[in-house]
Amino acid sequence: MENKELYPELADYIWNYCCHMTEDEQTAWRHNRAVERLAHGNRIGFHKHQNQEQQLSKDEAVLKLLENGYDNFKTLVVTRVWNEQKPELKLNLCPNCKRIARTPSAKQCRFCLHSWREKPNKESSSTSE
Repeated sequence: MENKELYPELADYIWNYCCHMTEDEQTAWRHNRAVERLAHGNRIGFHKHQNQEQQLSKDEAVLKLLENGYDNFKTLVVTRVWNEQKPELKLNLCPNCKRIARTPSAKQCRFCLHSWREKPNKESSSTSE
């Protein structure tokens, strides 16, 4: 991988498509999701409310991951994944500028607009008479 810098679009891609969280990170993510849902009144039914409360953690190591907010937590996780698993990450990089595509299946770069879609073969598309 030529581009060694962890830029915002690459961080988002890693979070959305390549994030391998540790057990504590997964617990912190579930804890934050439960806190958000409870805080915003997203409690459809008593059973779902109980389920959200069960996701809350009292583990100090887990809560420490979230002490500076959710955005900081995401940055910590993505940075750890980038530093520990960089060679193994399956990144969809533009063959032209080497920056990250929007999704794993994208075939056009959002930065330089280069397209790497397969061009239809003219011989196979023409009909023989």
